[in-house]
Amino acid sequence: MIAKPSIAFNDFAGTAKEVTARNVSGRNILSTRAKQSKVVTPSQADKRNNLSKVSRAYKQLSDSQMKAWGVLAGHLKGISTFGKPAEMTAHNAFVRINENRQMLGLPLLQTAPEYVNDVPEVDYDDFWVTPDVIAFAGLNAPKDSSRLVVKMSGGQSVGISSGWSKTVIVAPGVVDDGCESNITSLYLSTIGYKPELGEKVFIELWWLDADTGFVGETMRISAFCKNESQIEGEIYVPRTIINMDNIEYDPTKTRFDKLSVEEVPGSALMISNMEFELLSYLAGVDASFTEVPENFISGQCYIPARGKDSQQWSVQLLEHNIYIGSSYNTVKFSRRDGAHAKHMEVFGVAIIK
Repeated sequence: MIAKPSIAFNDFAGTAKEVTARNVSGRNILSTRAKQSKVVTPSQADKRNNLSKVSRAYKQLSDSQMKAWGVLAGHLKGISTFGKPAEMTAHNAFVRINENRQMLGLPLLQTAPEYVNDVPEVDYDDFWVTPDVIAFAGLNAPKDSSRLVVKMSGGQSVGISSGWSKTVIVAPGVVDDGCESNITSLYLSTIGYKPELGEKVFIELWWLDADTGFVGETMRISAFCKNESQIEGEIYVPRTIINMDNIEYDPTKTRFDKLSVEEVPGSALMISNMEFELLSYLAGVDASFTEVPENFISGQCYIPARGKDSQQWSVQLLEHNIYIGSSYNTVKFSRRDGAHAKHMEVFGVAIIK
């Protein structure tokens, strides 16, 4: 940028070819005309397509539906940079809510959701940023439908005091896993590289209600990437858990609605929380690990379950049979007692033997 008096551009403001002129406090400021990049990234293209799709859907609403969205818009007014409530139209509210739901892969809401109260700010006990782990622990999700949205920057120089403009969404709405959220793999797949020791990472996070599309206040924090020896307090220990990310099974024979089977560290206890439906004649699920959890104990246990096939619950007993060795790798969940049920829900604790 050039800042100097100019007779030719005295009292002139505007753009001529590649030069932009403006008068500031009696001084003529000349600068090169900014050029916008015409390159569109795939994520930008997707976002623009989704925005266009949502905007067009609004025009298909009935008058009564538009009126309801207008009422909701009155509750969603924000504070502008001038300290006054920013105006929001029914169209704005429809687009904002449904953009949030589109990010989660959910269908558009035609009817405006009921506004009950604000979504609270994210509350957590601890978080870690190391070259190998990026995780939050002690998350207190407001509702079962709450999803955590996280924006992060790549590693920045320690001299940068504000890197919020460099953050991008790395976790577009994840379910906290037992009050914990490990977003390491999501960060790496989005940013493309690990933060290095000593670098500064900027983080923004908020809760998103999957049912309504409402979001909470954005929390902003920054952290330095450290190794374990530099971390004060407890070191992050990955949970020994079986979930949809580390097993493979035949989807034509089983449909999982949820899957979380965890071994409690330092004990012989197994906690199971899952729901599945058998799609074949088999009385259970046959699977194997794609990635064996660290410190996993091979063993067998029996956990009470319930069938959901009829209008009334039916008591079941589900066997967990998990063995890992040099020449075998099996994960089996088998019904051992109770009325025949293809759709089962399991939640409980058992001793591994």
